[in-house]
Amino acid sequence: MVDAETKRKARELGVAGLAEIIESVSEDPSYAALTFDEKMKIVIDHAHAEMGRKQVESLLKSAKLRFPQADISNIVYENRPLSRDLVNQLGTTQFVASATDVILEGFTGTGKSHLACALGKQACKHGIRTMYVRMPDMLAYREERMRAGWAEKKVLRKFASCKILILDEWLIDKPTTEQMHFLLELTELRYDNSSTIYCSQYSHKDWHRRMGAGAHAESVMDRIVHNAVVIEMGEVNMRELTAKRAI
Repeated sequence: MVDAETKRKARELGVAGLAEIIESVSEDPSYAALTFDEKMKIVIDHAHAEMGRKQVESLLKSAKLRFPQADISNIVYENRPLSRDLVNQLGTTQFVASATDVILEGFTGTGKSHLACALGKQACKHGIRTMYVRMPDMLAYREERMRAGWAEKKVLRKFASCKILILDEWLIDKPTTEQMHFLLELTELRYDNSSTIYCSQYSHKDWHRRMGAGAHAESVMDRIVHNAVVIEMGEVNMRELTAKRAI
């Protein structure tokens, strides 16, 4: 029998159900025939699975996904140019190992953010630190912190430190000269080190012009387009389609 002190210590370890599983394998007759090693394996497997679950929960919470319910299992492919094989391949998160970027482009409502969040959720499930942010909010955050006396490098570290950065509404507004410098530094820090998912209403072929067509724009583009997967989202308005299906 497991004594009260051992149960207390097991609970203090913070692994949900650990004390109960220890007590179960110790006292349940169905486990009586198992060797000590076999019983330990059951306990360790439980603890490992529970810690993995908590890690995923923590990563999902810190990612702040716009659509936390998004999942690659509920992506709609009907009447859309999306490749199921490509989406499933990206869902393995292998693209992060090669620091490949993903570009999702299409009109408003075509599901860019939903797909990006689905991929972000997959990354969290694989233990990969992910962050979602709208480009206008990121630039507003930068301005607020700069006014508060932060060094720009500190702001850059916040958005450069995650392995996957989801930048939604990319280039929805034309960046200023200062903002272009920030974007260049951010893409430089992330280049060949991590992956960025860009969600944009504009084709990547128009990004250079949207960024002012100068040297900074050229440098940013050079760090993105040569190692990126481009996905056209099509013209189906997913918000409208989802609303109709809900009726």
